[in-house]
Amino acid sequence: MKKIKMTVGQAVVKFLNQQYVEMDGEVTPFVDGMFTIFGHGMVVGLGQALDEDPGRLRVYQGRNEQGMAHAAISYAKQNNRRKIIACTSSIGPGAANMVTAALTASINHIPLLLFPSDSFATRQPDPVLQQMEVSSDLSITASDCFKPVAKYWDRITRPEQLMTALINAMRVLTDTADCGTAVISLPQDVQGESFEYPESFFQKRVHHISRRCADEYEIEKAVEMIMAAKKPLVISGGGVRYSEAGETVMDFCSQFNIPVSQTQAGHSALPDSYELSVGGVGVTGGLAANLLAKDADLVIGIGTRFNDFVTGSKWVLFRNPDVKVLAINTSEFHAEKVDATRCVGDAKVTLEEIIKRLKEKGYQSEYTTEIKEIKDQWEKERLSVLSVEYSGEDFVPCVPSWTPEIMNDYLRDIGGTITESNGVGIIREEIDDDAIVVAAAGSLPADLERLWVTDVKDTYNMEYGASCMGYEIAGALGSKLAAPDQEVYALVGDGSFLMLNSEIATAIQEKQKITVIVFDNTAFGCINNLQMGNGVGSLATEMRYRNEETGKLDGNYVYTDFAKIGEGYGMKPFSAKTSEELREAIRAAKKEEVSCIIDAKVLPKTMAEGYESWWHIGVASTSKSEKVQEARKRIDDKLAEARMY
Repeated sequence: MKKIKMTVGQAVVKFLNQQYVEMDGEVTPFVDGMFTIFGHGMVVGLGQALDEDPGRLRVYQGRNEQGMAHAAISYAKQNNRRKIIACTSSIGPGAANMVTAALTASINHIPLLLFPSDSFATRQPDPVLQQMEVSSDLSITASDCFKPVAKYWDRITRPEQLMTALINAMRVLTDTADCGTAVISLPQDVQGESFEYPESFFQKRVHHISRRCADEYEIEKAVEMIMAAKKPLVISGGGVRYSEAGETVMDFCSQFNIPVSQTQAGHSALPDSYELSVGGVGVTGGLAANLLAKDADLVIGIGTRFNDFVTGSKWVLFRNPDVKVLAINTSEFHAEKVDATRCVGDAKVTLEEIIKRLKEKGYQSEYTTEIKEIKDQWEKERLSVLSVEYSGEDFVPCVPSWTPEIMNDYLRDIGGTITESNGVGIIREEIDDDAIVVAAAGSLPADLERLWVTDVKDTYNMEYGASCMGYEIAGALGSKLAAPDQEVYALVGDGSFLMLNSEIATAIQEKQKITVIVFDNTAFGCINNLQMGNGVGSLATEMRYRNEETGKLDGNYVYTDFAKIGEGYGMKPFSAKTSEELREAIRAAKKEEVSCIIDAKVLPKTMAEGYESWWHIGVASTSKSEKVQEARKRIDDKLAEARMY
């Protein structure tokens, strides 16, 4: 057996260069590069290997470990999980900074490969700079923080352990059922240690992404359930996107006249103009899907995790007393949620088999004209919401927690008159049809799922499994790296922008044009609505100065010039306080070749409100406030309707 003597760091790099994935006969390199922020934990270990012979791996310079890992998540998502960029950090805070991203990737089943550095395996120099010490267990380091949020975790204390660790990491990263974050912790001394690795370890490895069809029993059960259904409703989730089964879902729905709704992760897997597409479903969904959900006697979830935003916090959304659930999913865990009948298999091939059998049996749903009628009703409402503009003193938003004082204070201190829903409409009208939009947190995800339409595949990148503030800008960078020929827009609230905007510097450095549109309503607006709508005062959710008289954060609004912040990074800045200024800024930004930032001053409380759904949150069961008591009663009334599993 031939052997090659090299360090652990060098072996990592050489191995990653030889990893490929194959799906539907197409073989592609799997690992395209590595994000890094060099520190003493790995700059002379793994860093030496990347400097000496990176192979085809491109090394990217991150600015914040969480941000660069978010960019890697978005890159993998934009490539439908067939390509990744790995990430490495130093020990201690550098490693811990990636924990949030590790959580985000695992929740969303996106492949994320992390190489956090670690303390010395020998423990002889201990405690080293940035080392966390646990007096009861000296084996614990900051890297252990990844264990609860990773799908695979390992620590390399001897060079030969690297072989099984890397192979297992690839197993998880290419697993359609249980994909997520793989963490291989590299002690800084071990990175530089050498071992004679077998040459075969570095051979080209092709990881086959299989399309397993559900077994005969489950296929027959699925067919039986659909045959018995009069008004089924499909929920198309992220699994449809990653299986590239959008056309198959449309074929299924067209053959049997079944409406199809979409989750945040599934949006843009099939065109919104498709005649049976009824838009987003659930808490952030629209009127069409949620009205149909009320009467559906069978819910067919395809590639969805059935989270609370999809189900309306467990079946307050689906009100037919006889409703049943069929779950088609590669994951047994997700396929057995909400007491569903499981059908474990790839969305595309499993649906194709179900279609064949239903055609043989001559199945048709009993929908007549109601799908079109409800769609027409929703489209009229959607266009109405998109067109809402500020109209002066008599303007009243539809958000229940609105007060005239909020509006007047904002106009006095900030001066913007753009409504959030109209802003979304303007962006949709002005950007290219194939432009990619990226968002994650706040009220924008709801506005986008309800109001955004696109017919171009994979142009909607919403991180809504973790709804992680700070994903938006880094995610735009990741999408741009994956799709360099398409325009990419980060739609981000002022709260998320302030939380994490560091990867703008990497976008500038790499000459990757992204356009960041900041919706500045000087608040954590979504949470402020939730707070005030449930009887709580506006407490630390608006960006206001502290009032010297009251001692509270209820003074004037804090004005932030986001355009200047972007300009400082090297972006082309634009500012907009009116709808027309926003439209002009988008048109101008499209002509630029460098990254742009649009500072849009948006009136508070002007997002779209919910439609026929409900979200369960933990309202206080005891309070002196009548408003809180009323909010709690609303919760209890809804809980009485819910089905608990």
